[in-house]
Amino acid sequence: MLSWPKKTQLMLARIGVRHFADEINSSVRSAFVKGNARTDPVNVLPKSKYGGINTVSLVTGTTIIGQQGAQFVSSLLSSSRVPVEVQIIEAGQDDEYFHSVLRNRTAVHVDNQADAEAKQKALKISNDLDLYVFKTRTRSFPGFKCRFPGVDIQLIGQNNMGIFNELEYSPVEGVVEALSVVSQKSNEKYLEHAFKAAVKAGRKRVTLINKAKEWPISDGSLVEAAQRMHCNYEDCLDLELMELEPAISRLITKPNYFDCLFASDRYATFLSAICSGVCGGANLFSAVEIGDHHAVFKPLQTKLSLTNYSTLSAYGIVSTIVDLFQHLGHEKCAAALWCEMKRTMDEGIRTKEFGGHDTGEYVICNIINQLRCRALDK
Repeated sequence: MLSWPKKTQLMLARIGVRHFADEINSSVRSAFVKGNARTDPVNVLPKSKYGGINTVSLVTGTTIIGQQGAQFVSSLLSSSRVPVEVQIIEAGQDDEYFHSVLRNRTAVHVDNQADAEAKQKALKISNDLDLYVFKTRTRSFPGFKCRFPGVDIQLIGQNNMGIFNELEYSPVEGVVEALSVVSQKSNEKYLEHAFKAAVKAGRKRVTLINKAKEWPISDGSLVEAAQRMHCNYEDCLDLELMELEPAISRLITKPNYFDCLFASDRYATFLSAICSGVCGGANLFSAVEIGDHHAVFKPLQTKLSLTNYSTLSAYGIVSTIVDLFQHLGHEKCAAALWCEMKRTMDEGIRTKEFGGHDTGEYVICNIINQLRCRALDK
């Protein structure tokens, strides 16, 4: 074994530590610039509600799915007789998209693209508008590929923290580290919204999915915050902690067990994919990315960037518009639209992916015709 003099060892140690520290500091600074980690509050403009009419940004894109979805959304909004107008944002208008959502506070995104550029844009919008919560509700519909009756799971996940900051750097050549940055303030902000949303939705038990045994600091801090903040909701909500692996197993074998799920951004997206798969498929459901002032509504099929469907599901679009109406305070219109979609399901009107022979256009037209008949009856 080589034996270096003490003075030489000290000099080598200083050189090594200085070089490594400089690499880390400069790389982390670059990574934070790359990831655009949010530190400042979002600029909030006055609500764009003129003459009692809400304006909603509608992002269409260039794909057939995007154009079809935009047509569905426009038709449903006009037939529902709701005071909502759409501002259509075409493909390539990235700056206009951001400013439109910033101004209107609400958007519907129907384009479905899974390429790297589209994912980057979605993450940027989520970060720039501080859409820190992701929500979706999956439930079973008889005859729609669900093996378990009576499933109704509300998932409220963290959206733009941790891995969604896209922070990564290379301390030395050939080695890359990806950072999952979380903060106590962000965890508490998310949990406060999640607990309130669960109470408003009438949920009785929330299950926080975590891996605190493997990630005792990051996941552990979220668990500790949840236990502390749950004291304010003990009279109306039960809190359950569950590790990720047994939660996935139970979701697949006994989904009826769950009522409401909380999860960090590390697990929320694929948990929503599992929940939707158990209940018949992501093309049945909707999702929303929401912050304190802004919200972007999407079919869950779009949120998960599922490209194995050639068309956009009519059911996901209707569910998205129902969520939009509820968000804007048009509860009666939301209930009427939901009832009409349920009616089509009960009457056996189904698209091909669910064993039927009808098209998405037929489903939408059937719902629209019934809404118009309701309007004439009044």
